[in-house]
Amino acid sequence: MGHAEPAPGEALIRPLRLAVAAPDRAAARGQLPHRGTLGHLFVGIVERVKPGNGPARDDLSLWMGKRVIGSPVISCGSCARCKGGLSHHCSERTVLGLHNRDGCFAERFTIPVSNLVEVPKSLDDERAALAGLVAAAAHAAGLARIEGKQYVTVLGDGPVGLLCAQIATRMNASVRLLGHHAEKLALCERWGIKHRIESEAGRRADQDLVIDCTGSSCGLALAMRLVRPRGKIVLKTALAPTPFIESLARPDIQPLDLSPIVCNELELLGASGGRIAEGLDAITRLGVDVLPLITLRTKFDSLAAGLNETSGLVTLAEAA
Repeated sequence: MGHAEPAPGEALIRPLRLAVAAPDRAAARGQLPHRGTLGHLFVGIVERVKPGNGPARDDLSLWMGKRVIGSPVISCGSCARCKGGLSHHCSERTVLGLHNRDGCFAERFTIPVSNLVEVPKSLDDERAALAGLVAAAAHAAGLARIEGKQYVTVLGDGPVGLLCAQIATRMNASVRLLGHHAEKLALCERWGIKHRIESEAGRRADQDLVIDCTGSSCGLALAMRLVRPRGKIVLKTALAPTPFIESLARPDIQPLDLSPIVCNELELLGASGGRIAEGLDAITRLGVDVLPLITLRTKFDSLAAGLNETSGLVTLAEAA
């Protein structure tokens, strides 16, 4: 957890708040092939910048002392995908704290200045630290094109599912959320979002759109049973693979049957992360409520507690 040295075009960041979410826990458990410092959600202060060689080198100094958040996806900027407007899918990308790049769970860390967004003075550190989660939810809701659809279901009551439901309900009042946990669904009651325990919902194949935020093959299987023929499924969370040893020990686990996609002519669309600025805008302008998602507040030295936390919601750590 020593001090990092920024490369040209990068900033050295001193974290103020660090958020621990599901991807960080998955990396800590070895479910993601990442080696090094974890952490991808933060709000911090720019302490130093190292100019690059481009025409904007003088502008980098304007970031000094700014309170910022940042996109965790670091692209090369020069490959065909980056030049074609697909920098989030850069073939050489790294991901802060999740894929081939040390993350923000450190006393200082580095990130390209181009990934930074300044936090407005009106927004506190706790809400700003969760802008990345809101960005992912807003991106999924935007891809789904919710407006005008009569029946819309969000599956999963984790942070992204709850945020998706919150954002989607602002676009279409018919949205409902299905989940497993009464205490999480209570947040839907607070936000005025329609909700039900998953097991109590019918399977009439009448939904125009299902946004699956469960990250499980069971969730996708349910989505295919809920959606109508020629309906749409947005797969927000990547499916967690079932380890081979576990599959041998669990004969009840059945292979995922994708035939409904063909038989019912379903549209299946993946949704990855969104623009960090979009998440910040959803919090500041739309008033998306993120603080109830924080189930544990701790200090930087106790981050391990957040990585081991099992609620499925968010841990927020205050930096030293």
